[in-house]
Amino acid sequence: MKKLISCLLFLFLANSSYSGAAESKKTFSKKDITNLADAYINNNVGVKNPVIIDIDNDSDFDILDFTKNGKVAYYKNTGSLTEPFFVLENKNFDNYEMNSFIPNGIPIPVFLADKDGDGDADIFGITKEDSKYKAAYAENAFDFDHYTLITIILVLLIIVLLIAIL
Repeated sequence: MKKLISCLLFLFLANSSYSGAAESKKTFSKKDITNLADAYINNNVGVKNPVIIDIDNDSDFDILDFTKNGKVAYYKNTGSLTEPFFVLENKNFDNYEMNSFIPNGIPIPVFLADKDGDGDADIFGITKEDSKYKAAYAENAFDFDHYTLITIILVLLIIVLLIAIL
């Protein structure tokens, strides 16, 4: 459970790095994601527990493979939304120092897609029950703008000052 919470927190934070994926106007329900899960999880490149997101804004999902060693590989979907086919686009798409954060990579497959039409990608965690995939949904309510950052910095500064005074 601790790994799953860490994974979801990481994905919420990482999601802001891939804001292009949130520009799509299409929304997806849990049923939509459940229906797509098998084709994406049992992908042609053998990625276990992929992060499935529309990186290139072409209305189909691509795959990010977050590995144990902190690397991220990007597999572009050259097929369609319902019949995906993946090609390695960039083996070193991004590099996160997450060896200690998520020691064994992403623990479950996840889709990042807009469920509620608010323009940001929400998280759908995928589980397998009775040989069928099922989507669980988590709203992305993390709105990290510069005012939030300023507030966080000020609160941290106040805490440091209080500790120094006491």
